[in-house]
Amino acid sequence: MRYFMILSAMLLIFSACKEDDPVDPCTNGFLDPGETAPDCGGDCPPCSTTPVSFLTLYVNGVSTSMQNRELDYDGNSWSLQFSNDSLNVQIGYGTTGAIGTYPIDAAGSFLYKNGTQYLGQTEGVYSISDHDVSNNLMSGFFQIKFFRPGFVDTLHITGGQFENFSY
Repeated sequence: MRYFMILSAMLLIFSACKEDDPVDPCTNGFLDPGETAPDCGGDCPPCSTTPVSFLTLYVNGVSTSMQNRELDYDGNSWSLQFSNDSLNVQIGYGTTGAIGTYPIDAAGSFLYKNGTQYLGQTEGVYSISDHDVSNNLMSGFFQIKFFRPGFVDTLHITGGQFENFSY
């Protein structure tokens, strides 16, 4: 009886083990030989040429999502605007759209938190890392500290990054 149970268990194990079905290299999530990006190019469907646009930032060390975001050029100066349910921010980028690092234009910058305006600004700097003028796309980084004069309430925006924002 004991041998019958062992033999039955072995047959069950070996019959359950079968060779896995082949994985399609165009859907496996890896950069396979011949592909130009994971799962596209080469023998797979062509890769998308649409640049991905995103915004990331931290407010007082907390990753914060912004539902509304826009890069604007009014013919004279640049500004990056973003907002969510409690924050409304505009950062003035001055008149240059050239790649480089610059101080944030205080006159063109503001922050409102739940309707309260933060008038003071320090440590404001932005970098333009890419500016594709033929497709009207810009990417870069920023940080700035907003405060309310006479209060200890400070909002420090760090780790700001925007990619492929159209204008």
